[in-house]
Amino acid sequence: MESDGPLSIAEIERRLPTLELIDDERVRDLTIRLTATAPAYFWERPASTSRAYNPVCQQPHGLWTQTLMLSTVIDRLADSYVERNLLEDRDIDLAHASAILHDQRTYGQPERASETSTSDHDVLMAELVYDSPLDDRVAAAVASHNGPWYDGPVPESELERLVHTADMVASSPSITAGVQRPIPEELSDLDLEAVDLR
Repeated sequence: MESDGPLSIAEIERRLPTLELIDDERVRDLTIRLTATAPAYFWERPASTSRAYNPVCQQPHGLWTQTLMLSTVIDRLADSYVERNLLEDRDIDLAHASAILHDQRTYGQPERASETSTSDHDVLMAELVYDSPLDDRVAAAVASHNGPWYDGPVPESELERLVHTADMVASSPSITAGVQRPIPEELSDLDLEAVDLR
């Protein structure tokens, strides 16, 4: 599955059906553009080799899988945040963009990728988002998605707390969230539950 260059928009949309959860076309387009720069390892490697992580995500394609699972958890929690007036509907698009982008530098920069996850991967990806036209709140949510366990900042805003909490749930070894259908064919061996979030 290695790619010699950036993926096409159609290929990114195929790999990330959760993009359809982003209603704002500009946010979706900018998220796709940033994802086109994701290192090839994002689509191939486990999310973690730690036993503290979801077992499905410890396998090949784990980063990709955990990203899809995170969008499902955000979708399930979003209504509660909106109903309690903690976030507005349009903020949920930013949460989904954050979910898609949050771990795209887990093993470091593409040109010098590490064999293990890096403790500053949240900040590395957030820097790319800050340098893009995407809303800075997405960058802040990406930077703080790990909370106090890594080098990045602690979540402060409700958007940051939503992404952080959802990431903790999606990473849990005892919870396996379903993923938005259609499940990409590369992930079909992982026995994931296909769900309809729309």
